[in-house]
Amino acid sequence: MLPEFGSVLMWHVVAFSLACLLGGGSAVWTYYHRDQHAAQAFLLFLVVTVAWNATVLFRIVGPIALGWELHLIEQFFQVLMTLVWLYFAVVYAGYRSVLMRRSVAYPLAAVGISMLAVESFPPIAARTNTNPTTIQEPFAFVTWTDTALSGVVEVLALAAFAIGSGLILYKLLTTNYVQAWQIALVFAATSGAILVELVESGIPHAVSGVDYPAIAVTGVGVSYVVGLYRYDLFGYTPVDMSDVIDGITAPVIVLNPEQRVVDFNASARATFGALAAGQQAEEVLPDSLVDAVPLTATEPTETEVTLSRDGEDRIYRLYAAPLDSFGDSQGLAVTVRDLTTQRRQQANLDLLKQILTRALRHNIRNKVDVVKANSQELLDRLDGPERDRARDANDAADALLSISTKTRVMKEVAENRGRTTPIELTDLVATTVADCEQEYPDTVFETEFPEACSVEVTPDISHALRQLVENAAEHNPAADATVRVTLEKTADAAVITIEDNGPGIPDNELTVLERGQEEVLDHGSGIGLWIVTLVVDEIDGAIQYDTGDDGTTITLRIDS
Repeated sequence: MLPEFGSVLMWHVVAFSLACLLGGGSAVWTYYHRDQHAAQAFLLFLVVTVAWNATVLFRIVGPIALGWELHLIEQFFQVLMTLVWLYFAVVYAGYRSVLMRRSVAYPLAAVGISMLAVESFPPIAARTNTNPTTIQEPFAFVTWTDTALSGVVEVLALAAFAIGSGLILYKLLTTNYVQAWQIALVFAATSGAILVELVESGIPHAVSGVDYPAIAVTGVGVSYVVGLYRYDLFGYTPVDMSDVIDGITAPVIVLNPEQRVVDFNASARATFGALAAGQQAEEVLPDSLVDAVPLTATEPTETEVTLSRDGEDRIYRLYAAPLDSFGDSQGLAVTVRDLTTQRRQQANLDLLKQILTRALRHNIRNKVDVVKANSQELLDRLDGPERDRARDANDAADALLSISTKTRVMKEVAENRGRTTPIELTDLVATTVADCEQEYPDTVFETEFPEACSVEVTPDISHALRQLVENAAEHNPAADATVRVTLEKTADAAVITIEDNGPGIPDNELTVLERGQEEVLDHGSGIGLWIVTLVVDEIDGAIQYDTGDDGTTITLRIDS
């Protein structure tokens, strides 16, 4: 028989049915967002809340004969709800690791199991829920009288719910991501449930024994669904910020719009020892750092400051990232990186480069010129073994001069990294081959290339091509030494092929190039192929060496 419209029974059926529907819908929505922070714990809370409301509804409309069994199930879900709520709050606030400690988990588990046993385990519950009374108006319902032990469980349950709510509220109050009206929403929802539990007997048309807080807790769940998903309070919890900044090795300081310190990591505390949450930045941070922080910036900014630390001036770079919540400025996250060591290393490298450049360009070249002049004079005057020694000295001087030149080329390649320019490869290949023909008149050069082939590439491609063609001629002792250079333009690349009929590239040279580094006992004999490797890496190209006793074929691919 359906309850009469407008009756107290109808009011109860509608209220608890609606609570089940809203709670179930919230649980489904949360399930589809279960990958978010603390969402799985929140889903568990919603499921328990729906089960609690459903049990109360069954008690209202179900047969009196099942009153005791349904009462025990209802008490079970009522106590379990408070425990699950506390678990959700701990996870949401970022204290899961604390909860998992044995010294915490075991005592809490013992208390929780005891609370559930007292309220829902039949042999014990029969002693804590006494004097069953069946009422007929405004509808048939069975109630029990709570003993003092049941009152203790109720106090513990309220304490668990209140502690959990307090943890969440504290986290929201101490972050600059969440606005006041959002905090008010959370506070009203959670405190309302506790208030209903305390004054449920004063609810109009209330029926003794009906758990009206189940409806209020559903309101908590629905309110949190709105706050956590519509306003992204799952993503804006301060624990997320803390987890991030604690994992950063550089000092990180979070300031609110009033330049008060909101959060910081361990590295920031070590660098700026006076840091404390709530303090004005000007009280705990150097003036030059505070002056450099652009609080009104709407985009991330970078700036450098010099700070004195331990009696030494050090250079720091500040990365200031504005924080906002729904379009409103909420302060800055400032990352402080010490550049002092890096700058000193760069200065040393610059000095070394200057010395190296001067030594290669002037000192070594001048000394080599002296060696060549003297060895050439000896070549003109001597005969026999002495002349051979003078020729060896002259050849060694030429080799040193070549090394000096190639080393300067490597320096240029390193300095040009990241630069590109349009290159006409046809002209470049023709010019390179023409130069080598002049330098190696005993070698026959053959070419084949299109009329035009332009690519956007590093200007150092000329050095790489020069090394490949020059090596093919220089290291070819054959009587009919031949070098063939071809250029082919495809739809997506330019392919340069250099073939020779020399003895091939030694295996150890190729092994070093494939390994990418030289070792004391395993290294190459020259610098030319390293120049080629650096250039190919820079242009994201590909080079293939096919070498043997009858010659070498090198294929250089330049993507267009």
